[in-house]
Amino acid sequence: MCKETKDLGEILDIYENELCGRMFKYKLSGKIDVEIVFYKENFCHLLGLQHIYGKNKKYLGINGYNNIKSGQLKRNNLKKHNKGEYNRIAIKLDHFDEIFDMLNSGEFIKFYQYRTNPISLIVADFIIYHDKSEYILHLFLRQERNGSNQYSPVSFIVKSGNDRSRNQYIAGQEYKKITNFEIIELDN
Repeated sequence: MCKETKDLGEILDIYENELCGRMFKYKLSGKIDVEIVFYKENFCHLLGLQHIYGKNKKYLGINGYNNIKSGQLKRNNLKKHNKGEYNRIAIKLDHFDEIFDMLNSGEFIKFYQYRTNPISLIVADFIIYHDKSEYILHLFLRQERNGSNQYSPVSFIVKSGNDRSRNQYIAGQEYKKITNFEIIELDN
């Protein structure tokens, strides 16, 4: 199955239209409430642009978002700048448009970083994941502040179905049953 390659502007449109301006609200087993909100300034990080450009602020946060929005930063710029890292994140770019469906039909896990093998560098509280057989989607969520039910995505990882470490983030973790799910439109 070959997926159409989307440019960064098309991926940004999906991010704005399907994810930003909404709260994805879950009730989980154990009386846990999770409210997920997506922010414009997190977009480049979720794409993995920090792996391409390092700490160059022109391509990160709201600056990177604005450069993509204006058409100044395109997918072929990533490839030209750092082909090796681009090849590593290309699978993430190819499946980024599936996050909305994953939020609707994925599974929830309480994430313990030190249970991963090898140990993950991602610090998160939960993962929403969706095993599509050929690949597994992972959206890592971190609590915004203590005592809050609000979480924001901190990482998006796609593992190939034939990757030897395909279960790195989900093996040995604590599965949570979703008892209720709703999407709330936010006023911007």
